[in-house]
Amino acid sequence: MTTNRDRGRRRRAGWAVAVALIGLLAFTAVATARVDPQPALVLMSDTARSRTVVPGEDGLIALRPDGRVFAAVSRATVRQWNAATGRWAGPTLPAGESGPIHSINYSSDGKLLAVAGDGAVTLWDPATGEPAMPPLTGHVGAVRSVAFSSTGGLMASAGDDGTVRLWDSATGDLVRVMTGHTGAVRSVVFSQDGERLAAAGADKDNTVRLWRTSTGRPIGEALTVEPGPVYALSFSPDGKLLATSGGGNVVRLWNAATGEPSGEPLTTSSGPVLALTFNAGRKLLATSSGGDNTVQLWNTTTRQPAAAPLSGHTGPVRAMRFTLGGKLLATGSDDGTVRVWDAGTGSPVGAPLTGHEGAVWSLRFTPSGKRLITAGADEKVRLWRTPELP
Repeated sequence: MTTNRDRGRRRRAGWAVAVALIGLLAFTAVATARVDPQPALVLMSDTARSRTVVPGEDGLIALRPDGRVFAAVSRATVRQWNAATGRWAGPTLPAGESGPIHSINYSSDGKLLAVAGDGAVTLWDPATGEPAMPPLTGHVGAVRSVAFSSTGGLMASAGDDGTVRLWDSATGDLVRVMTGHTGAVRSVVFSQDGERLAAAGADKDNTVRLWRTSTGRPIGEALTVEPGPVYALSFSPDGKLLATSGGGNVVRLWNAATGEPSGEPLTTSSGPVLALTFNAGRKLLATSSGGDNTVQLWNTTTRQPAAAPLSGHTGPVRAMRFTLGGKLLATGSDDGTVRVWDAGTGSPVGAPLTGHEGAVWSLRFTPSGKRLITAGADEKVRLWRTPELP
């Protein structure tokens, strides 16, 4: 999982801005129209696929683990959409009636949808559109990040009060509170096995902290990211490594079991490193270089570059994801484009995906790898058909 934005600083006005989802068969941008909340299917000419227009804001998207449905935020509500067609795929959740929405996430079984707001997290039944339990309170100020463990029925929340809280997602009971950060906490992520939890500080707290979820005890000392701020952190698929990056051109790898450095840091071509992500299918780590707008693929065993730098973007890359099988990498940039790459060679696959007006902040592949969902500063979410390797 990667984190590289403080969405709270980037919220934009304009709750009525529409979102276009466009098929990849047309590689040129098509104009989008403002529409009512009811989605509309518009047939295009023979040179373009049909499109579905839906609302979405702040780059907030969550993909249900089965890949069939994704959620986005619009007008203080969370709406669910079919990832194959862009049609409505469930009830609308009035999740933001009491304030702004900062983070959304599905549980590992898809039966809960967590929505983080100011001071509380609400767990919803996405099938009925009803709250699954009373709001989970205790945080003081905005809750910036929510995450579910893949096992064990735990949910973590982190916020401006500097705490990380673990909850029993089945009952809503508070399991424990983890402290140590000296400022706000921007993001929180579980290791794949659910045994460890990492959280990134915000503002002047340029640290990442590790805890054991079974006890709540810290793992080692705070991991310092210099120069700050902390832009990204991610566990390796096997949970043995934690990668962190910040304002410099160095990516540090840590032993997730001890909190100690694991080998020499990776030195990218330029900083800041705004995004990084591990490949689940191969021993690769992708890192962005904000100074020259490139992406580097690293072999995590040899700690050497696995291919020549991936170049073509004309702005910093803030979002990256591999397909589940690890064959493709998608990158989203401040230049408004999304690019797809062959993870084995670093070669581009298909033409750049254009249409966003402004930075691309987040993206998700469906588990099948056939669809790519992107969202960004233009408060639009687009659904693409993934190009195939030649």
